[in-house]
Amino acid sequence: MSEAILIDGVQYGTGLLVPTFKPKTFPVYGDNGPMFTKDQIGKIVTDPDRVAGSRLFKPEEWIRSQGNVGSCNGQAAAHALERTQVSRGIKRRRLSGEGLYALINGGVDQGSMLDDGMHALVNNGAPEEQYVPVARFFTQRQLSRDAVESMKRNKAHECYRVETEDELASGLAAGFCGVVAVHATNSYGRLDGRGVSPPASGVGNHAVLVHDVRLSPSGGYEFESANSWGLKWGNRGHNWLTWASHLQSTIKYHAFYLIRSAGFADSDLPGVIL
Repeated sequence: MSEAILIDGVQYGTGLLVPTFKPKTFPVYGDNGPMFTKDQIGKIVTDPDRVAGSRLFKPEEWIRSQGNVGSCNGQAAAHALERTQVSRGIKRRRLSGEGLYALINGGVDQGSMLDDGMHALVNNGAPEEQYVPVARFFTQRQLSRDAVESMKRNKAHECYRVETEDELASGLAAGFCGVVAVHATNSYGRLDGRGVSPPASGVGNHAVLVHDVRLSPSGGYEFESANSWGLKWGNRGHNWLTWASHLQSTIKYHAFYLIRSAGFADSDLPGVIL
């Protein structure tokens, strides 16, 4: 059984493993994706026609729960890809965090690493939720033929490694969806009036997806996270993170990621992208 933490009397699964060295296998976002100044990002996120992440991906339709299974990385990566598909105009397919975790858990429920999840999205794809039980531990050998076949339709084709706060902010402002590491503690869900989690530093024990950015009253960035602990946690499954209070410590050990492109809706051919 992977690690779990107790928050307000409720036990939540985590499951992020710390790599022995920081991965550097994906290209850096800052060398490839659009980079914006803070003023440009401010204009983008305050545009009256822009729909915020948690409004675009409504909690009751998009937030899942991993239960006590250590599938946080599978949940974050699969659901980041699911959001990316919809953002790119592809008809939504509900993707399975449990199924993606099955590809990278080595047959035991002891967690996984961010980099393994991203490689699985690119090389294998994420299975669709209709073929994989929800909130249960699954191994790769237990995936059905239909689940494996569905992976071909759900691959990531444009993934970048994030190294800096400006890269993450620029990518989210440009419409990318991200996967980051946080260090969740017992107070992680006690949000302040702006929905920001209490500061928590550590090596990173939990993977979450991020799908939006905003400017804080002090002029810094805040990143909206969609967690995998159900609707009762946080603000209907959401919270906001800052670089200094949540991500600065974990990025020392983990590479963060941004995803932009995904497999075409009506093709099983790998490499076809929008």
